[in-house]
Amino acid sequence: MATAWSDEYATGDAEVDTQHKQLFQYLADLEAHMESGIDEIYVKKFLKTLGIYTRSHFCYEEICMRVKKCPVAEKNKDQHGKLLEAYTQFCQRFEREGVSDDLLARLHDFLESWLINHIMKVDTHLRKCANG
Repeated sequence: MATAWSDEYATGDAEVDTQHKQLFQYLADLEAHMESGIDEIYVKKFLKTLGIYTRSHFCYEEICMRVKKCPVAEKNKDQHGKLLEAYTQFCQRFEREGVSDDLLARLHDFLESWLINHIMKVDTHLRKCANG
C-alpha cells in the first residue's frame, strides 16, 4: 500500500503541503492501477502528468525556499535536478521497452522512497523559515 500523507511531512507552507499531498495521491493512484492491471495508455498519461506537475511543484518550492531564505534552498534545487534525471530515465525506458511489471515496481518504489526522504530531510526545513 502506498504511503499516505502524514502531518510529519508538513513543511509549514500550506501551498507546498497541498502540492505534496497531490504527489502522494499520484503515487496512490499508480499503486491502485498496478493492482488492477495497467496498460500502456495509462502509463504514458501518468508519466506525462507526473512530469508536468512535478516540474511545476519544484519551481514553486524553489522560489518559496529562496524567498524565505531557507538554508537548504540550493540542496533542494540540486536534489530536484537529480529526481528529474531519474524521471527522464524512467520515461526513456518506457519508450524503449513499453510497460512492464518491473518498470512499474521500480518507478513506484523510487517515487515513494524519494518523496518521503526528500520531504523529511530537505523540505521540512521550511518549517523554520515559513514565517520568514
